[in-house]
Amino acid sequence: MIDFIVQFLATALLLSGLWIMGNKRLLGPAMTAFAEVFTTIVGITHHTWSIVVIGVVLSIVQTRNFLKWRKEGTRW
Repeated sequence: MIDFIVQFLATALLLSGLWIMGNKRLLGPAMTAFAEVFTTIVGITHHTWSIVVIGVVLSIVQTRNFLKWRKEGTRW
């Protein structure tokens, strides 16, 4: 049951972050990077290494987006 809750929260956070990114808000990349941390944890606990790789890569991409958008002065 805990796995389901964590997976659900990660998905909800990811989709919410992507929606907010569509509005060009700085909170979007921050939320999606945080969601990918949950996704990576789920991948590790289930030994799904492809999910771990994707989670790590997307966390890096979203962190990069966050830093670039912050530098550009994008609003929260």
